Amino acid sequence: MEISNLLVYLSERSPRLFFIFDLNEDRFIYMNPSCMTFFGLASIDIRSRLLLHMVHPEDRRYVLFKLRECIDGNTVSDVECRIQRSDNERWLSTTPYLLNENGQHLLIGIAEDVTNYKEIAEVLNNHNSKKNAILNILAHDLAGPIGAIGNISDLLAKGARRFEDPSIDRYIALIDRITKKSLKLIRDFLNQEFLETADVQLVKKRVELVSKISLAGQEYFDMQDGLQITFSCRSSKERIFAEIDEDKFMQVINNLISNSLKFTPKNGSIDVYLTESKKQVLITVADNGIGIPKKYHTTLFEKFTNARRSGLNGEQSTGLGMSIIKTIIEWHKGKIWFDSEENKGTKFYIELPKV
Repeated sequence: MEISNLLVYLSERSPRLFFIFDLNEDRFIYMNPSCMTFFGLASIDIRSRLLLHMVHPEDRRYVLFKLRECIDGNTVSDVECRIQRSDNERWLSTTPYLLNENGQHLLIGIAEDVTNYKEIAEVLNNHNSKKNAILNILAHDLAGPIGAIGNISDLLAKGARRFEDPSIDRYIALIDRITKKSLKLIRDFLNQEFLETADVQLVKKRVELVSKISLAGQEYFDMQDGLQITFSCRSSKERIFAEIDEDKFMQVINNLISNSLKFTPKNGSIDVYLTESKKQVLITVADNGIGIPKKYHTTLFEKFTNARRSGLNGEQSTGLGMSIIKTIIEWHKGKIWFDSEENKGTKFYIELPKV
């Protein structure tokens, strides 16, 4: 058999979807059986408009943009969208290729039903988000009391000098060493977790941000009775999409919320707000805490910045967090900035480009 016949033989038996579309005539000239079954077609004698109508309304603009990129000669891969069928909704991942030959303009594509993968990834990402929230809350809850113990030991040391008892001095020194070691352990663990997350290559996918950030906020909201801080997460639209590396970007959101926790007193509030314009998505993380002193504004995003401060309950910082946050946002071709005034709170703004 010739190679072309072998490829057709393989395509006809593959569970993946193969198609060839003639751009000049706006018609399909080939679909394998899996492709026709997926879309519920009895014939390939259809126009592209019919299939586009099956794409979820929220995904059509994205699909058309990616299609235009491919036609313009750009490399496009893993275009994910939801396909609405009469009985259910499925996720489809498509990689198209443009072939210009002998006056023909053909769009050759391979696609795969990734619904099961998306569902598994959703579960894993939800667990990961919960893990990050628990780590930050745990660090906050542990660092506060341990820091307070360290401060009390300092006061005890000053008051015990008049007793001139070496055993008391040894006990107080032991308390001091244990508290400092414990705080360092918590700090090193969180910093290492954040650094390892940041040091992995970006894997960007189109993600619905409102539900993801709401879930991350909800993890903190579920624990707010102990924190005595009010949380809210709102958006200008029910669904807002952006292409992000979900693990890294959610680590940024978790870190910003964690920072707000450190510097917001009891009965304070932390509010997350998402809004969408034609070309950008804007995420605001705002608190009414103690704010950032003016002298630290220009150096906040630098490595080992002098802007690092202990939290209200003694939580320590190496100053690396904000530098890594800025780096991750820039990897996403976005921007981050802030407004802050002492004793009035801080607002961080993250601007992400849409597709």
